[in-house]
Amino acid sequence: TVHRSVTALAQWENSVPRAMTAETEKAAPADAQNKWEGTVTGKYQWDDSKKSNADADKDLGGDAISKYSWGDGKKQVSIYIELEGLDDCTEDMFQASSGEREVSLTITKVAGKKRTFALKQLNDEITGVKVNQKKGKGMIVLKLTKKE
Repeated sequence: TVHRSVTALAQWENSVPRAMTAETEKAAPADAQNKWEGTVTGKYQWDDSKKSNADADKDLGGDAISKYSWGDGKKQVSIYIELEGLDDCTEDMFQASSGEREVSLTITKVAGKKRTFALKQLNDEITGVKVNQKKGKGMIVLKLTKKE
C-alpha cells in the first residue's frame, strides 16, 4: 500500500499547477505567459492599439449602411438610420423600394458618398415603404407598412 500511495502522490503532484517562480518566468517567453488556448483563442483579443475607432460603417469603408435601429408596431415597422450629413440632403436624394419581405434605400450623396441600406428576409410581409427625414437630428426613418 505504501508503493501505491507514493505513486498516487507523484501523479497528483504532476497534475497540480505550479506557481511561477522567478526562474520559471525567465524561462517562459513573455507572450506565452498570457496566451489563451482552445476555443477562446483570438475571440477576446480586443486590445488592438491600432483601432481607435469603434464605428462599424467607417471600418467597412464601403457605401453600405450597417448601423440602424428599429421599432416594431402592430401595423408598421420603423427603421431609424443616423448618418453625418443627412441634414444637408434633400428629399429627392432618397430612393426607397420594397418587396414582400425586403426593403432597400439608396442615398445618392451624403457626406460626399453614395450610401445604400438593404434588409432581406423580413419576418412579415410588407406592402410599402415611406422615407421620413428628421431635419436637425441627422436621421431618417423608414416606415414599413405591414401586410394585413
